[in-house]
Amino acid sequence: MTAKTRNHEIPAMKPQVTLDLNGLTSPGPLPSLRRTLRTLEEGQVLLLISDYPSMENDLYVWAKQTNNQLLFIDRTRPKGFGFYILKGDLWPVERSVDVTGHPCPIPVLEANKAMTQIKTGQNIKLISDCHASPSEVSTWVNSTGHKLLDMTEDTRGVYRYYIMK
Repeated sequence: MTAKTRNHEIPAMKPQVTLDLNGLTSPGPLPSLRRTLRTLEEGQVLLLISDYPSMENDLYVWAKQTNNQLLFIDRTRPKGFGFYILKGDLWPVERSVDVTGHPCPIPVLEANKAMTQIKTGQNIKLISDCHASPSEVSTWVNSTGHKLLDMTEDTRGVYRYYIMK
């Protein structure tokens, strides 16, 4: 399942589980979310529905600390927001390279370094918020013979690339 972010419309993704936490106040939503995520496999999507006012900010912090991704926020619901959350990674990875905050070409340079440290057939995950990185990574992958397995973008414009050597 490939999860893509779209800012203007609800993405065409089907969550494996929907968790309605409307009416639940802090700290209730996060422990309930953790329990429910344990039932999902890596790469599956959960739809969390919540009307808790600071849920969005809490989820950004939580997602970064737990290697999950907030892919999309449905703000059109009649009660509460719908938060589409991707559990973990879409692919197994041997190395993770986080270059958020660094401009291009740093993402490609760091990914290239990481590729020298893994074996053929293994994968890296490259995390970047550089807006030029989709083009840069695509060009780099095509010129090196590596394979771009997938890419996701979260609601804050952070890309995750899964690349096989």
